[in-house]
Amino acid sequence: MPPPTGQIQHLVVLMMENRSFDHLLGFLQSDKYPIEGLNGDESNLDSTGEPVKVSDDANYSGDLRIDPGHHFPDVAIQLAAGTDGDPTMTGFVKDYEKLNGGNSARGRKIMKCFNAKRVPVITTLAQEFGVCDHWFSSLPGPTLPNRSFAHAATSIGRVDMNPVWFNESKTIYELLDESAIKSKIFFHDWSMAQTFKNLLGNQEKYFAPFNSFLDGCKKGTLPAYSFVEPRYNADNSGDALPANDQHPDHDVQEGETLILDVYNAVRKSPKWNNTMLLIVYDEHGGTYDHVVPPKTVNPDGLMCADPPFDFTRLGVRVPAVVISPWVDRGTIDSTIYDHSSIAATARKLFLGDAWKDKFLTARDKAADAFDYALSLDAPRTDTIDPTQPRRNITVAARVAQQAALPLNALQIENLKMAAAVNATLPDGQRSPIDPATVKTQADAAAFHKDVVNRIMPQTVTAGGARV
Repeated sequence: MPPPTGQIQHLVVLMMENRSFDHLLGFLQSDKYPIEGLNGDESNLDSTGEPVKVSDDANYSGDLRIDPGHHFPDVAIQLAAGTDGDPTMTGFVKDYEKLNGGNSARGRKIMKCFNAKRVPVITTLAQEFGVCDHWFSSLPGPTLPNRSFAHAATSIGRVDMNPVWFNESKTIYELLDESAIKSKIFFHDWSMAQTFKNLLGNQEKYFAPFNSFLDGCKKGTLPAYSFVEPRYNADNSGDALPANDQHPDHDVQEGETLILDVYNAVRKSPKWNNTMLLIVYDEHGGTYDHVVPPKTVNPDGLMCADPPFDFTRLGVRVPAVVISPWVDRGTIDSTIYDHSSIAATARKLFLGDAWKDKFLTARDKAADAFDYALSLDAPRTDTIDPTQPRRNITVAARVAQQAALPLNALQIENLKMAAAVNATLPDGQRSPIDPATVKTQADAAAFHKDVVNRIMPQTVTAGGARV
């Protein structure tokens, strides 16, 4: 029996970066925990025809020094169509070999997955609350169009990583706002949504720094819907602030820390009994998964011409964990979800009887809401305290290493986004930093910080916006 109508007053979504379900959670499968995970005999062939089996020896960083392919053409190789045209999930090794200049030893590393003991935060939360073992990214492509689906249930016909999304269609934030339902995106250093045309002029209304999220949890004042972004760049300008998005090859432990911080903030909130938290990943980032992505509906009739794609197949499966005192321990939800289910769930929770008639696109209209996991008739009173693995290097040392690194593809696009938003400001308000001089993560962190402090001056004045 689900909780009473109106009991859930807050939906929190933390969207991490670029890891597949099998990569993080696949080896949790057992007779006692029958998720659709890994048996240990799944394999892909390398370029010589040798099978490469999955293994449970993934490292926190270092395995994937070359960013695995997750652009649309790479994912097409990874999915590898069979004779009937349906994916066989057999091209991961060959694609990663290609990106590593044909080096077969490096290509094999894409089959490395995590032992549950290495990622105790997300695995504990999955087992102690609910896991969705058929949550798929919204399209077989990269970060930005998949995050677009999380915000708008469409990528407006795009599968690319071109940075500016000024033409984004209506988002869940605007839809909720029409019914006076408050929502906010909490970010560490940047959010792609800061380029959305309908949010661009309302930065103070729709965006806030991560420390405001922690404060809202503590005071019980979060909006109805909260979307939390990780930190994409290491920042060593003051306190040691690591990149915690888990984008390869960033340290997975830093992402574990972020997940734990968000969970603890929600759990210790006076509104814990009124909250549902989703931990989910935007896309698989080129890492291995064995489950074939299913067919789906085109959201809005828009197509991509180059490369050709009609948006009727979901992307690769990703981890998704649903947390609430109303979720029974060990819940396994095998419903097919994608990121459009986020908007569907927010609509169902907050728009009352009209939720079925108020939707963004055909995709979120058809999507299942993941409130199915709220199955208890009374909230749990137990306390779950996941433990973190011990680091063999201090956070400060890790940040110093990361901050000096050149930008990965996502960081480059985030930089371009911030530059585009900066260019919309009046002459005297723009950041004087030339984006062409940004070469390292530390440089990018400084540029994002300066731009944010200029587009959100009221929040800065109030003492909360510095990131």
